[in-house]
Amino acid sequence: MDVTSKKTMPWFVVLLTVATTAIGMMGFASVFPLLNLWVRDLGISHTQGGLLSGFWYLPGMLVALPSGWLFDRYPARRILLLCWVFIVVGIAVMAGAPNFWTLCAGRLIFSTGMNAHMVGAPKLVSSWFAGRKEAGLAMGLYTMSFPIGVFSSLNVLGRIGADQGWRPAMYVMAGITAIGFLLLFLIPSAAPRVAAETDAPRARFQPLQLGWAVWVLSLGYFGYSVGTEAYLTFTPDYLAQRGYPLAAASATVGSYAWASFFLKPVFSSFLKRRNAPLFALAACVLAILSIALLLSGGMSPVVPSVVLGVSLALGMPSLYALPAFLFSQEKSGQVYGLYQLFYSLGFFAQPLVGYAIDRAGGYTSGYLVMIAYCLLGLVCLLPFIRHRSEGQSSAAEMETSLAESK
Repeated sequence: MDVTSKKTMPWFVVLLTVATTAIGMMGFASVFPLLNLWVRDLGISHTQGGLLSGFWYLPGMLVALPSGWLFDRYPARRILLLCWVFIVVGIAVMAGAPNFWTLCAGRLIFSTGMNAHMVGAPKLVSSWFAGRKEAGLAMGLYTMSFPIGVFSSLNVLGRIGADQGWRPAMYVMAGITAIGFLLLFLIPSAAPRVAAETDAPRARFQPLQLGWAVWVLSLGYFGYSVGTEAYLTFTPDYLAQRGYPLAAASATVGSYAWASFFLKPVFSSFLKRRNAPLFALAACVLAILSIALLLSGGMSPVVPSVVLGVSLALGMPSLYALPAFLFSQEKSGQVYGLYQLFYSLGFFAQPLVGYAIDRAGGYTSGYLVMIAYCLLGLVCLLPFIRHRSEGQSSAAEMETSLAESK
């Protein structure tokens, strides 16, 4: 019985982490299908829509690194429960919002908790699979929560919003979020390895001593994530303006999730330390291709969405696995915190896309900004390809490689 428990418990933790993260991502992605309704009912501009979406990133600038430090010091479940108090309250405020600024306030409260959750969730998964050959697969399964959440939001919330309005859709989201909070009580308090190290000194808050490699990697993660998420944010409205019904536009964009969902387990089963940078680089190229295909207008918009899904199936598992491959578990919380800090710069990046659309009176300029973000991710990943080709395998050696290239 003990042997079975030791073998199955890590996968049970992955299952719970996927479920709770998917619910949180569904709340994050609520802007995608409901933005058109908020523009109509609350009279907001596309720039304000970008600002509302950008409020998802803002709290991460303050909570990302401190929460990573807390996850390095204390049992994950304890910190996650605190995160989800903010998540539940934030969604409830959004559901009852009478105006744009109250909607923004709820988005900020929700995002405070969810940004911290996004630091602790990969830390939780990596701690249960530290040193195991299934680590890449486990991280790939964890990142399946992203398309599950976004797909559910685009289809479930999009359909409810189209039939009954945005407020009933957010009421449903509030109920689902409450279920996510209850699921956290099933997560074990600590991984066996972590529990066995009670005599070890607690991690110190030292983000500036993580090394340049993780800073460059975090910048690449920022570029890729913001570029792809801007695509998901604005494309339903873009298709609606081209004559698609809102539910059909949301479902068309949501088709990316099918490719991402089914391919992530396949790709991540081959994910190792040496090929992870190549996976991430290929993801950036495919993201740029998907935007170019959408702008060409010569095919069904389902095709670029599917290409984006393949990109995310390659990119998210590899980008989330790289910190676990390069850094020790004792500081991995702060590494993922730095990831989330750079990712939070999307607060400034997302409104820039909306501003480009409003300024030019069309979507082409906005999509060019998205391509620029993905190119940034590609450029930042190039040193890691060189690092791979030289056979280096540790963060310290990567640091040396970067220093020699200057």
